[in-house]
Amino acid sequence: MQAMNGSGGLGVRRLCRLLGCVAALAALSAMAMPSIAAAKTPKIKETYLALGDSLAFGYSQQLFNENEKTFENPAAFEHGYASDYYNEIDARGKIAFVNDGCPGETTGSLIGEGPVLAAIHAIPGLAGVTGESPCAYHKSGLPLHHEYVGAKSQLESAIETVAVAKAEGKPVKAITIDIGANDQLHLVARIEAEVKAKITARVTALAEAQATGEVAGKVKAAAEKEVEAYVIEQVIPQAFEESGGVPPTFEEDIAKDAGEYSVAHHAELTSLLFADEASYEAAHGAELEAEGLKLGEEDAAKYVAEHGAELAAEGKKMAVELIAAGAPELDKEIITNVTGIFAALRGAGYGGKLIFEGTYNAYGNDYGTGEQLPGSNLLVKALNGAEKATFKKAPLKACYVDAQTLFNTEMEPSETEHMEQWTNMANFTTFEGKANGPDIHATPLGYEKMAEQIKSTCSF
Repeated sequence: MQAMNGSGGLGVRRLCRLLGCVAALAALSAMAMPSIAAAKTPKIKETYLALGDSLAFGYSQQLFNENEKTFENPAAFEHGYASDYYNEIDARGKIAFVNDGCPGETTGSLIGEGPVLAAIHAIPGLAGVTGESPCAYHKSGLPLHHEYVGAKSQLESAIETVAVAKAEGKPVKAITIDIGANDQLHLVARIEAEVKAKITARVTALAEAQATGEVAGKVKAAAEKEVEAYVIEQVIPQAFEESGGVPPTFEEDIAKDAGEYSVAHHAELTSLLFADEASYEAAHGAELEAEGLKLGEEDAAKYVAEHGAELAAEGKKMAVELIAAGAPELDKEIITNVTGIFAALRGAGYGGKLIFEGTYNAYGNDYGTGEQLPGSNLLVKALNGAEKATFKKAPLKACYVDAQTLFNTEMEPSETEHMEQWTNMANFTTFEGKANGPDIHATPLGYEKMAEQIKSTCSF
């Protein structure tokens, strides 16, 4: 019995210890449960959709140069303002991010030429919306962050994303968009080409006139030489009789008699001169044409070298005037197209926040030398003001972020510092022989500043 009692007592103690261990394990398990739960992937509850051009994509010329050998992997362009804004708003990891940004996109190419354009045209007041072939960057074979296959435009992809996200229970709650800068750049490029063509045509005309005169002078000189030889041939007998052929009197008489002969036979010699010129041109046509072209090129180069600064100033003045004249009509087109984009999104059932990122002026006070494109700050300000006034109204109700107030201040030297630190306009580096700038796109710091401004202006 003793042994039994002893054995039983030992079993109780062991059991108690075992129960204690179980209780301890249970307590530890309970303590560990929150950590296990925290380690699980958070459930996506909503979506943020970014639309726009190279700024949304995160482009810079330097990144493009550095990643050409990797076929421009989109992962190298994850520092744009859209990515930075997403990181700002997704602290808990419950927001999905879709970035449809396409470098080079215009308001028209974002809309495309498909059914969505026809649908926009059916909306009262939006018959003037224009469309273009979508995303040339993608069509050239370069990848995007979010691939929209086939001939879809960025807007068509966005409408599809809104529908799919809603069906999956993670509706799009915010859409950011920046667009219109490439429309402006296209206007600037077109006008610069026009101005260059006009100035080149004028310089060419001047050079050609000078070269033609030089060639004509050469032909005339050759003909005059022939006429002179003819005249001398006619007066030699007379001069010989007068001087007996004794120099230098003989030569002096030839010159005297030749002058008298030229006066007396002026009409005859003039006709002979014209005939000799025609004969020379016929015999040396190809040679004269080639010489004329060469002289024209040389004269044009010489003129540009001597008047380069004058021509540049004239061209810049002409371009500024033409850009200023064309800006109002372009602004109207940009605003009409963006209104159509927003209307299409609202018409497709999107009721979330619309955030429009306005344009900054990359040609502002660069390098502390003032505006590279005089008057550009005022032009951008006019566009941004008109956009803000239009987009904030119902039914669009978009939140407007004015990037110009961030990048382009009127206080010195702050704008110079912003332009040099926040854009690649002061980027004079190269990569494997290719220039990384000057480039209008933002630096990583500039993109961060844009994201911060969006967050502070428009809550998610």
